[in-house]
This record gives sequence, structure tokens and C-alpha cells, in this order.
Amino acid sequence: MGSTVSKLDERRSIEIISRMIADTSAHIDRESGKYFLLWGYTTVIVSLFEYVAQVCHLPLPLCLWAWWLIPLVGGVGTLILNRRGTTRPKSYVDRSISAVWMVFGLSFGMAFIAAMVYGANILYLTAMLMGMGTVITGKICQHRVLTIAGKVGMILSLIIPAWHLLMREYGTELRESGIEPIEAILYVEIVIFAAIFTVMMVIPGHVLYNRSKGIKDA
Repeated sequence: MGSTVSKLDERRSIEIISRMIADTSAHIDRESGKYFLLWGYTTVIVSLFEYVAQVCHLPLPLCLWAWWLIPLVGGVGTLILNRRGTTRPKSYVDRSISAVWMVFGLSFGMAFIAAMVYGANILYLTAMLMGMGTVITGKICQHRVLTIAGKVGMILSLIIPAWHLLMREYGTELRESGIEPIEAILYVEIVIFAAIFTVMMVIPGHVLYNRSKGIKDA
């Protein structure tokens, strides 16, 4: 009898531990998915608006200020998500991920200054930095989808400076020939930037969020 009770208690303990691990995994997937969807969709939408604005020759101040919607919407959305998630104590993984993105946020600020002062390509630097942050987040959470998406984003980011160089060289040749480059082609690097964030954040964000619901329902 005692042996049977002991086995039942042991089995119950294993079930409780398994459920706790599943709940933690679902929480990390769900929270990571929300943040990636927030920043991913915001970046993609603003980028596409910028592309249309450049092609349609909208007023320059409007085009320049629209980029600030990314940190504004993303930052406010992050604060709202953080407030909603205060009911659950933060784990070591949560704190590690927060630290990673805080560092990359500061790195982005430095990259932005470099772009303004030295003329560095901000789209390339942003895509590369966010790709690195995504890879590290994937490694910490042991999410292969994030790791792969981040690596793909980093590789695709190299297309931006290559395209910029191509347009600078051939754009000059076209102008010397009396042919003006078509704006829709000239600003394709913005569409490439939006496509990178779709692959790097929007798609894995949906994968993580949907997987968290599957784990929770199981």
C-alpha cells in the first residue's frame, strides 16, 4: 500500500513539474511573440509608408518624422505589455532577454547618431543589430525559429548596402545619360528593409504566439 502511494505521489510530482515547465515555456513563447509582433508590424507598416511617401514625393519633414513612429509606437506598446505582464514574477530568462534588448536599444541609438553624423546606412545597421538581438534571444530561450530568423535577417541585411551601392553607381550613369532613375526602383531598399523585418520578427512572432496557445491548450 505504502509503495503504491509513493508511486502515486512520485507520478503526481512529475506531472506538476511537467506542467510548470510547460506553463513557463508557453509564457515565454507568448510574451516573446507579442513583442516581436509589436515591433515587427510597426517597422513593416512605417517602412512601407516611407516607401510610398518617397515615391509619391510627399513633403520631406513628413517622411523624416514618420520614422520616429517606430520607437514611439514600439516603446509605448512595450510599456503596456510590461504592465500587463506584472502579475507573473520575472524569471532569469525574462531578465536576460530584457538586458539583451536594452543593450541593443542603446546600440541602435549609437547607430542612429552615426547615421546622422557620418552618413552611415541606418537601415542596414538597424536590420543587422536587430538580427543579432533576435539570434541571442533565440539562443537564450532555446527557440530555433528565432535563431534561424535572426541569422536570416542578418544575412539579408547585407542586401541593403549592396543595393545602395548599386543604385549610387548606376544612378549616376543613368543621370549622365540623361535618364532619371525611377523612384520606385531607387527606394527599393526600404521595401527590402520591410521584408527583412517580416522574416525576422513578424513570422517568428506568429509562430511563437500560436505555439504558446497550443501548449496552453494541451
